[in-house]
Amino acid sequence: MFESVQFDVFTTVFLVAVDIIICFVVAVHILLNKHEEPTSAIAWLIIVFSFPIGGTLFYLIFGVNKIYTKGVAIQNAHEFVSSHRNKPNLVPAGKYFEMIGKFIFKTEKPQDYPLFCMSLDKLLPHSLPLGGNRIELLLDGTKAYPKMIEAIEKATTCIHLQSFIIMDDAVGSTILNHLERKAKSGVKVKVIYDKFGSGKALFSFLFRGYGSDIPNFEMRPFTQFHLKSPWGIQLRNHRKLLVIDGKTAFVGGINISNDNITGLSSPDHYIHDLHCMISGPAVGEIQISFLRDWHYVSTTHPVELLIEEHLPLPESVGDSIVRIIDSGPGQNYLASEKLFMTAAATAQKHIWIITPYFVPDKPFWKLLCMAVARGVEVRIIVPKKNNHWYVQYAAQSLYATLLEAGIKIYEKEGSFSHAKAILVDGTWAIMGSSNCDVRSFRLNYELDFTVMQGDFLDTLHSQFLKEISESKEVHLEQVLQKRLPQILLENACSLLTPVL
Repeated sequence: MFESVQFDVFTTVFLVAVDIIICFVVAVHILLNKHEEPTSAIAWLIIVFSFPIGGTLFYLIFGVNKIYTKGVAIQNAHEFVSSHRNKPNLVPAGKYFEMIGKFIFKTEKPQDYPLFCMSLDKLLPHSLPLGGNRIELLLDGTKAYPKMIEAIEKATTCIHLQSFIIMDDAVGSTILNHLERKAKSGVKVKVIYDKFGSGKALFSFLFRGYGSDIPNFEMRPFTQFHLKSPWGIQLRNHRKLLVIDGKTAFVGGINISNDNITGLSSPDHYIHDLHCMISGPAVGEIQISFLRDWHYVSTTHPVELLIEEHLPLPESVGDSIVRIIDSGPGQNYLASEKLFMTAAATAQKHIWIITPYFVPDKPFWKLLCMAVARGVEVRIIVPKKNNHWYVQYAAQSLYATLLEAGIKIYEKEGSFSHAKAILVDGTWAIMGSSNCDVRSFRLNYELDFTVMQGDFLDTLHSQFLKEISESKEVHLEQVLQKRLPQILLENACSLLTPVL
């Protein structure tokens, strides 16, 4: 009896000691990796020590993003490809790198060079403002998918597709069937998908049915998430691109799913979105972004990727100046955040933002408030009905502060809007895959682009006016009338901002 009691005491003390050690080890990891975000670090410390077992597991899944482990491997791959880009004599596509410099935007007088361009040149020296591009705005999958399929059918050498979400549905199967048919005809097809975003298709074995017996058809997942390392779930490749023969590219926010097409999706699940078709010198930079990712997922040597087939000689086809920005841990880290901050900091007349998820960190929304203080009109359009309720509540927790500062907020009526774009002073714009949230700024791999000059800006301006006309403005008095339970729910959801 005495021995049994003694054993139980020993076991309890041992388990408590192990628990304390684990908590302190996790605390050290938090202090080493999250010291730049004090609020986030303190929150995680409280969670871990308040709920030792559950808190530790929660931190492993949602707190450990592997920026300093997996990010290093991605960075090595990124730099390896870039090192070959900077030595044109080492790669077959050397002429492309020699010629692309002719399309870099310059002004005769330094004082005529736009302030935002100067800022981006310094903050994002890897990106090039390239002239000679043509851009077409595509509304929803209803307009984008037919254009994409038409371009796929016209491909003669190579097709590169990358998407966060590829669904096992009619749209997903149709596009993959077209790719398979082109691969059988001799066109080289490469596809990258994200394991998290395309999880449903992955578990339904959709991808196993394509390319297994076709040498020209290759598919690779980007996110190395699996049950043995659940923390990999945080680093997601959110990019959406399709490059045809190195000459035509489709980029923006549209994934591959029935939900993006009227008629195939129910009204409750339909998604409104924006995408673009780009041709001109900027396509080569989009292609290089894909090839960096492909080198990482396949370890194919850059000499085999930076070839004339992938990077044909650039030609001027329009009057838009486009700058391609890819961002993510190990790949121009924080580039998306720097891009958005530049827009907020340099706007002189107005900055209009449409985004499905508005949960940025404090520095960004503070910059927007400061922009209003210096006379800039700031408008933010968000969906009235969000597909993630907790993100909607987190965004609403900022409404009072933003409205008091003079920012105008509009909630778009109708179906869920996944559209993302920024228009600054009517003179330049940002589009791509980045949402206006911390996840896009710090965790996701994103692909965005800026546009200056050309008819596209007028088209996007008209689209913004249409989005606003289909939205209802939020007023401060209605926000101040919210009841305590809703305020508490919104504030609780806002605590998850770092991982939303």
